[in-house]
Amino acid sequence: MKNNTKLVFKIIISEWINLVIYLLFLALFCFICILYKVDLNVIGDLTRYTIMPFLMIIGFQVYRKYTDVKATNTLIKEENFKRIHLHGFYGRLYAQTLQKFMKQKLTENRNLMESLKNREDYLILWSHEMKTPLTSLLMIAENNSSVPSEEVSEKIELVNYQLKQLLTFDRLDDFNHDLVFEKINLSDCVKKVIQQNVSFFLSHDVMPKITVPPAKILTDSKWLSIILEQVITNAVKYSDKNGIVQISFNDDTLTIVDHGIGIAKSELPRIFEQGFTGSNGRTHGEATGMGLYMAQRIAKILGIKVKVSSIENVGTTVKLFFNSKKSRQNNKL
Repeated sequence: MKNNTKLVFKIIISEWINLVIYLLFLALFCFICILYKVDLNVIGDLTRYTIMPFLMIIGFQVYRKYTDVKATNTLIKEENFKRIHLHGFYGRLYAQTLQKFMKQKLTENRNLMESLKNREDYLILWSHEMKTPLTSLLMIAENNSSVPSEEVSEKIELVNYQLKQLLTFDRLDDFNHDLVFEKINLSDCVKKVIQQNVSFFLSHDVMPKITVPPAKILTDSKWLSIILEQVITNAVKYSDKNGIVQISFNDDTLTIVDHGIGIAKSELPRIFEQGFTGSNGRTHGEATGMGLYMAQRIAKILGIKVKVSSIENVGTTVKLFFNSKKSRQNNKL
């Protein structure tokens, strides 16, 4: 009741313009009467005969606006924006604008809820992926008085890798504010990623073969390293035992080749989709379906085009095309 009283009071106040017009009309009439020396009693008669119709018009306006506001609030709560209708030209214009705005907000809210649901699902998935090596390590420790350091290191590295992926995913929506573009040595960047994942290579019995000449690339080294780490660890993960991952650079293109299980032709168009693991991810495990999705999103911001080609049981080739205006080959360090 209190809110209704406030609403009515606000609507009455909003009619001040009509009251000003009415008073100006009386003032003008009074001026004309004085100018032409007309009996001023006419002004009293005019006021007496016009005040009631004026108040009735104002009352009708207040009632119509009140019912419009109440009906609009009800429709907004019901999310039934198509039925919002207001009187008058500006009322209809406002109603159309309100419908578009609320429809947009509703879509944004639904997208946000979907995004939060996806985030929750992936957090659960990642927690499971991080729990798996720890559980495995615990079982080994329970059955043996001592655990080989290589096995411990392998499990810890796997947990660390999954944790880094989780942190990257968490920063992904706002990572463009963290970009620092500078000229870096691509060869040093590749070697650094290899060194950080050397235990991953050793645990999979895979060796890198790097033929990347000194090349200056204008990019963000931290986020480029995330792309490289994802692509290179995928190449290692799906390579054959005692295999080789070849990494080369030519004509502004970094090429990473493995000779492993490859990717099914029918799955290639979907490898950058969020959450897509494919048959390889399901059979080999340790896959969240987020790695290539994140790599693709980061690459777009950095101006890098990613192209993947693959043949089952032959291998996979990933090419990173750098913008020729931003990348320059430089043999002098």
